[in-house]
Amino acid sequence: MKKIILAATALAGFAAPAMAGDMMLGTDSFASGLASGAALAPGDITVRMRAQMWVEGSYVTDTFQKTSTGKNSGVLMDSYVRLYPKFDAKTAGGLQYGAQLEIRMNSGTGAGSSGSNTLYAKRYVAYLGTDSLGRLYLGPELNAIGRVTGGFTMEDFDYNGGFNGDIPYATSNASPGNSALLNWVSGKGSGFYSTNKIVYVTPSFSGVTMAVAYEPSQSSGESSLASGGTLNPTTSSYNGSSNLRRNTVDFGVRWAGSVGPLAVAVGGGYITAGRVIDTNKADVPYRNLSFGDVGTRVTYGPFAVGGNVNFGAIDGNSGGTMLRQGQRNGVNAIFGAQYIIGPVIMGFQYVVNTSGGNYNQTTAANSLHEYGIMVGGGYDFAPGATLYGDVFYDQRHQYGWNFLTGAGNTGTTVKTLSVNNRIQARGFQIGTAFKW
Repeated sequence: MKKIILAATALAGFAAPAMAGDMMLGTDSFASGLASGAALAPGDITVRMRAQMWVEGSYVTDTFQKTSTGKNSGVLMDSYVRLYPKFDAKTAGGLQYGAQLEIRMNSGTGAGSSGSNTLYAKRYVAYLGTDSLGRLYLGPELNAIGRVTGGFTMEDFDYNGGFNGDIPYATSNASPGNSALLNWVSGKGSGFYSTNKIVYVTPSFSGVTMAVAYEPSQSSGESSLASGGTLNPTTSSYNGSSNLRRNTVDFGVRWAGSVGPLAVAVGGGYITAGRVIDTNKADVPYRNLSFGDVGTRVTYGPFAVGGNVNFGAIDGNSGGTMLRQGQRNGVNAIFGAQYIIGPVIMGFQYVVNTSGGNYNQTTAANSLHEYGIMVGGGYDFAPGATLYGDVFYDQRHQYGWNFLTGAGNTGTTVKTLSVNNRIQARGFQIGTAFKW
């Protein structure tokens, strides 16, 4: 008979972002927190429930905010919670298996209405495998690149994830065309981890770990018909251009080890995908997805430095979707460093992107250039409680594009093509997170 263990979460597992490293409760934690079956005795099941609550305030301003007659306050306050239920188990024969969910709020405004503040599963995954054969992951979760490049984006210093966190989204970001939001371009963001897929991760051999993943469709794989209640595959016929992926395949490899006093991790991968063919031949079609991703992280005592670069046919302006025919390939890089002093972490992150950017049939295919820097830190002032803060500045520029109107400039001269073709944002945030 199986023994069920209700495991209280150890406080050490909820250390400051830096202490947690790849285990922070973000994209990387969801990947690394699953393979805990090795500590189980055969026949045991361990059930865990983790949770977090954030409360934060911020002030952000950007170039065109004052042009809006309906401008909201530049001071924002936000709060939200997330739940992480999971279980790990091991059979008498040594098979390890389990599942994990990430449950989020539909609204982060703190609204009390049940209609505006419901819960949903952002992602969930089941796994099975052994230490000698590797593990198989099933469901909407990290792809192969996400599995091997964890920690390279150097977002640990900021509890929310630097440019992958909350503060940039306080900018004017109604649409990519006129947004002051600098995009965190990644091959492992929500556009890639929130789709159903199968991922295989090998055991580690001399510090080398490999992964491969297959995602059949970017849309939901099946739809329920109201008339018969049966499940049917989603069709791929669209009257208009579509940037939906299909048959996405990616692979990655990571090496982690020591070089003298340095702890080093280096890895990378490649992702490719076909596209759903549109039936409107007059529209400008999208290109197939195809890009590489490489990164590293080096740690020496309390110091850590690293970076992540991706390059190829990936659209930086839309969170890593497909490019249209005529758009230019992108090169997107994130670099950073951090330093830990006891319960305190400090660090920075620098982002520089060159991508296809804003584009339509009537707009010249000029590249979008972005850069931004963020500095911040966190302090564990009590077990399970962290105070954090950061400041940031970013700038976006695209010749021929008007960020105020969100459309291409008219005219052919340098003066007309340069109208409002640059936008900046700056701000700061302070908040606290409770983990249990």
